Amino acid sequence: MEVPPTLDPPPAEAELIVLRPDGTLLRRLALSGERVTVGRLPERNDVALEPDAELLVSRAAHCVLEQVDGRWSVVDGGSVNGTYLRREGRLERVRDRLELRDGDVVSVLASVTPTGERRFFELAFRSITDPLATRAAPLSSGLDGGVTDVDERTGGVGCLVYERHGARLVLVQGDARHEIRLRPQGHRLVAFMAARNAASGGVPALCTHEELMRAVWEDEPLHSRLELARLVWELRRELRPFGAEQLVESERRRGYRLRTCTS
Repeated sequence: MEVPPTLDPPPAEAELIVLRPDGTLLRRLALSGERVTVGRLPERNDVALEPDAELLVSRAAHCVLEQVDGRWSVVDGGSVNGTYLRREGRLERVRDRLELRDGDVVSVLASVTPTGERRFFELAFRSITDPLATRAAPLSSGLDGGVTDVDERTGGVGCLVYERHGARLVLVQGDARHEIRLRPQGHRLVAFMAARNAASGGVPALCTHEELMRAVWEDEPLHSRLELARLVWELRRELRPFGAEQLVESERRRGYRLRTCTS
């Protein structure tokens, strides 16, 4: 019997969604080839992180994304300020090479405030063929009428959809849909965060404390971050019976992210 030739694995279908430090979309890039460089100068890099007012990003090859046997990895290019990887809410420095999973975010330092707060360019990695990312079949009735899929990378906790027309927050877990009850301030909170995600191509965008307080209370005086933290606590409390409280992520001293269904 003739043995068929061994075929090389097909290259991963992947893309990179690049966000500015304020969470707005800078670029969306389909990944191909073997190597993608990331740095400050557009003439020397495939992905240019600009504007870089504090010159914290290396001029060329601050970091590199490399594909080997259909798998993408991030490699730090020996940068002074380092390359970081955020995975499931945890931020770690890339010391050598780290293989990327669907949903990982490569973070490059963009600025440091006088109080020591660090702000990053964020490069979200999405891979359709990632074997570590299990996705359910698409479901209808997603954000703004689009199509959603279930993100099961964190143990099947699902994802969130905010239906603006009906003012409903829905937790999607497989074929099940659970409406999450909120008070009016909670609705304003999640509506703003869901809209920011949609504007960022579906990537969970960091919403700062200041942005969220304006979204919830506008210019009303006498509101504090403690009240904002209480709203987030209430949202997590409603998600807890479904094992989905981790869909609301905290970033210390900066703000929160909401994991909504991708379209």
